[in-house]
Amino acid sequence: MSDVFISYAREDSAQAERVARGLEAMGLDVFWDNEIPPGQTWADYIETKLNQCNAAVVLWSQHSTKSQWVREEARMGRGKLVPAKLDVAEPPFGFGDVQAADLSQWGGDYNHPQWGRFANAVFAKARDGATPQPAAAPQAPPQPHQPQQRQSGWQTPPPNTQQSWTSAQGNPQTGEKLSPIGYIQKCLRLYVEGKGRARRSEYGWFLVGQAVVVVALLFVDIMIFGFNTYTSQPNGYLASLLIFGLVPPAISAASRRAHDFGQSGWLAVLTAIPYINWIAALVFIFIPGQPGPNQHGPDPKAP
Repeated sequence: MSDVFISYAREDSAQAERVARGLEAMGLDVFWDNEIPPGQTWADYIETKLNQCNAAVVLWSQHSTKSQWVREEARMGRGKLVPAKLDVAEPPFGFGDVQAADLSQWGGDYNHPQWGRFANAVFAKARDGATPQPAAAPQAPPQPHQPQQRQSGWQTPPPNTQQSWTSAQGNPQTGEKLSPIGYIQKCLRLYVEGKGRARRSEYGWFLVGQAVVVVALLFVDIMIFGFNTYTSQPNGYLASLLIFGLVPPAISAASRRAHDFGQSGWLAVLTAIPYINWIAALVFIFIPGQPGPNQHGPDPKAP
């Protein structure tokens, strides 16, 4: 049984994870990963989780207000609803009577007053009006970056937690792994998702990784299939298949890169045009992103 159920749109998964991790650090059991176990239907599984929880958090945003699933989950959990706004979008019709916490200016800092008010409200709803208790002081002498007690009465998870978002290679606010492999995995995970922003290193490392794998497969092609008798060129069957398979994530990453420097994602089409695609890709790598949030999302470099 979970203390808190979090309803959110797929596009807001990074913010939802930040919220979930912060509430878990207060000692709450949070359900937010909507992966359905085999053999169960979505409606039955979600209804069970909503009925079992004490507090239902719904994260309203420009994406979630348009999602029929988020609206339905908010309707089902209405009696224990604690809504929060992630951006300027207003709650949909029928949900405006429940006061929503404003997290639109919250960048992930768990000391921020907006987060403190929201988190304490969720804790009170989940624990029948109780307030968070201060965590016990650590027995060992303080070390650099050791979490300190917060005014809201809870502590940020320690650096050695097994949650991926506190990895030494990652951004502690977004859960993103700031490493070449992490960037490549992110681009593959988003595959055709061109929304949001991508920093220069993310796009650059994805292109480098793509090139390395293509070259490796080309050598495999030569060893297995040899050269074309008429053109004397390698029979790059495997490499060609990989290139075609990587077209969608490459365009998706280029679209998010264009968003990062404040342009339309349609510019990504330039990276798919033969003969000029490599020039466009190089330009995309070296154009710096806009500091701070823009119309496409928060700054990917923001802490």
